[in-house]
Formats: sequence, structure tokens, C-alpha cells
Amino acid sequence: HDDGYLEIIEGQWSDKNPSLLTDGTNNGVTSTNPELDYTVSIVPSGGDPTIIPPLLPTTGAITNGRGLGDYDDILALTVRSESEPFVGRVPVWDATIDDGQGNAGWWRMTTIESDLAEVIWYSVENPADGSLGEPGMRTVYRRVLLIAPWVVDLPLYSGAAPAKRNALDDSEYFRLCDVSFRKEGTMRVPNTLSDLTKRENRFAHRVPLPSPFPHALQLQNIRVAPFTDASPLHPFGENFETLELEEAESSEREGEDVMLNDVLAFDLRVYDPGAPLYSISSSITEPSDAGWATGGTKQGFGAYVDLGWLPTYTGNAGTEPDARFYLRHQAGWHPRIPGTLTGYPSVYDTWPYHYENDGIDQDGDGVDLDNQDRDNDPTTGLDVGLDEGTDGLDTDNINGVDDAGERETAPPYDTPLRGMQVKIRVYDRDSRQIREATVTRNFVPQ
Repeated sequence: HDDGYLEIIEGQWSDKNPSLLTDGTNNGVTSTNPELDYTVSIVPSGGDPTIIPPLLPTTGAITNGRGLGDYDDILALTVRSESEPFVGRVPVWDATIDDGQGNAGWWRMTTIESDLAEVIWYSVENPADGSLGEPGMRTVYRRVLLIAPWVVDLPLYSGAAPAKRNALDDSEYFRLCDVSFRKEGTMRVPNTLSDLTKRENRFAHRVPLPSPFPHALQLQNIRVAPFTDASPLHPFGENFETLELEEAESSEREGEDVMLNDVLAFDLRVYDPGAPLYSISSSITEPSDAGWATGGTKQGFGAYVDLGWLPTYTGNAGTEPDARFYLRHQAGWHPRIPGTLTGYPSVYDTWPYHYENDGIDQDGDGVDLDNQDRDNDPTTGLDVGLDEGTDGLDTDNINGVDDAGERETAPPYDTPLRGMQVKIRVYDRDSRQIREATVTRNFVPQ
């Protein structure tokens, strides 16, 4: 299939608990759990004091810092431009260029265009030490990798001289190159739209190698230590900076990936038709609201919510719409394979059917490597072969041949996505006002 993909990663923070810098624990700005300085911070206050009091009362405080919201979600997808093509750079090795140290051979930048691209949106929070700007403020980034399968001369990972041409790791090479590619052996191979339906071929899904199924996006390629400390968070290893090229070929890319500064929230939400709405203190609240609670009076259903909005929720009655996105898969990121990626954030993925006929035993229920031995397990009666969901047999002896229960894999949320929403909240320093923009996309078939 050449449909590309859509992937939404829900980070650990939310509007209710927006940051390590406002969690009420202050061990100093150089610690692994610092706090905003509430006496000087320009991060605005927020929240109803009866619901969210200042978490860290401080003498002389001018803010409670709760103007911050969810920020660590990641949106990765393939897109098509119907107007102007995407423009990107590709480094080409040129043996005639001096590398600045008296050696022949360095990179010469070329420009390419494509109507298709792999795009990754994410944000980075300024740490408490002020090294990246006002502590607590976020910057939204967008990185565009062109889908250009005709590109040649991408450097090898190893094996060919000169070594300086092939020793670049991906995080370094992505600062030079704007092409979406995958690893095949020692080669970098440009992706097609069809290639990108497979998770293992997407940006940041293949490190460390070999990337184990289900090929999760490696968060360290987006941020350094995203969940455990307050060190500066560098997307793609480093943000764009001045490239270390020969002076005649040098290129300044600093800020080229920056979309927005002074951001308070970058929040991705999905539409859940079964998310209950409750009346709390004369207000209608939804799961993303701070005052929402299941103990209120139920007033209706349907809201844009964070993935995994309440894993303890027991669902709705049979006469009510099903809640679809409340679980977080806490026992493991992938629902068919126990123990995988425990604690990984919730993910929505359009998911490839490729895994059902790839000759790999993803669910690990047997060692039938040649896919010919049809002997059933004497204990369970289940076939121990590969690709049971496409083998033309009623492997589980229920519901007929190749039913959904026989599939080796399943998307983390095996349900259609009917809509998604992006909320971006920004602080305007001149007017000292908070401005919020909401973009909603409806996926319901027309």
C-alpha cells in the first residue's frame, strides 16, 4: 500500500500535570528535578485555585506557573503538498573539496524537491537553568524529510573509503540531509511512501539496531533523557546549528526547524466518542479538564482527549457509546506481545498489515521457521507457525479461517480514528496575554 502513515505519541505530561518544573518538588535548578523560580518566572498563572492550588507556595511568588500545559506529544506523518513542492538538501560527496584540514573530499550541498514528505512535529521545554531561554517555555519544531526514492549516493554506514564519508551516525547525518531513508545492511536507502507504512523504516524507529518489534519511535532521537531529568532536550540529537563544512560551502541552518517560540502548550488529542462528560460545579467537563471526575453527573459523550486518558476507567454501559482510547497499555506497549516496552507512552498508529505475511513470528508463539509444519501445540491446540492470520487455516478453531483473533499483531488502538485536534497555547510577551489556537481535522468518511 502507498498510503503512508499517521503516528501520534502521547507523552507523559498533560494539562493536569504539565511539567517536571511545576510538580511541586524543588531540588535546585541543577538537580534532576528542579522547579520554576516562582518569584521571577514570566510563565503565567493558571487554573482555578480551588482545583489546582499553587503546588509550591513561595514567599514573594508572582505566579503559580500553571499556565503551562501538555507539551511532550509527538506527531509524525506523511504529507502531500498540492501546491508548492517541499524543498530539501542532500549532501553529495565531492573529492575535489578540501575538508579544511588539508585532506581531499567533503560534502557539497545540493537541493531537491518532492511533493511528498515525512514530517515530525514536537516541542522542547527550556530547562530550569535558563540555558535555552526563559525556563519552562517551550519551542515547537517541525522537521521535514523529503520522500525522494530517486536520490542516489547516500553515504554507507561502513565499509567504503574514505572513513569520514561513512562514519556519520544518523543523528549527525540528519543535520546534513533532508531525505527520508532506511537502513538496509550497510546502506542508506531512500524511502518510498509504501516503505513508510512499515514502522521500521520511519524516522527514529530503527535505533538501536536491530530495532525490535514493534519498532517504537526511539525517544532519545527526539529528546535527550525525556522523562528522567531536566537536561536540555535536543531533538534529532541537536537542533540545527552552523554546519562544519568547508567555508565556501558552509550553510547556516540555525532556526530553520523552529516553528514557534514562547509556547505554553503543544497538545495532541484524538476524538473518543465514548468519553463521558460530567457536570461539575455547574460546568460541563471532559476528561482533559482539571475538574473532570467520574463521580459527577453524566451529561453526554464525545470529546477530544489525550490517548490513555484514564486506564482505570471501566467503560460505558451497553446502551452508551464505547470509549476507545482510555487505556494506556500499561502491561506493554503492544497489545499482542506481553512485556514489550513497558511504560512506553500511548501511541496511535495507522499500522501496516505487512506484519501478517512477512514470515516473522512476531507474537513468539512458535518456531515454525519454514511455515510448513502444521502440527498443533498438544497443550493449547493452537498452531505454532508463522503468519497465522494469513495462512488460509482456521488456526484457533473458532470464528473461521484467518479471523482477526489469529493475527500475530494489532495496532495499539485497533479502532478507526475519527478526528484529531492540535492545541497550541502561546504567551505574548508584549501584551502579557495567552493566545490559543486549535486545529481540528475530521477523518469521518464523506
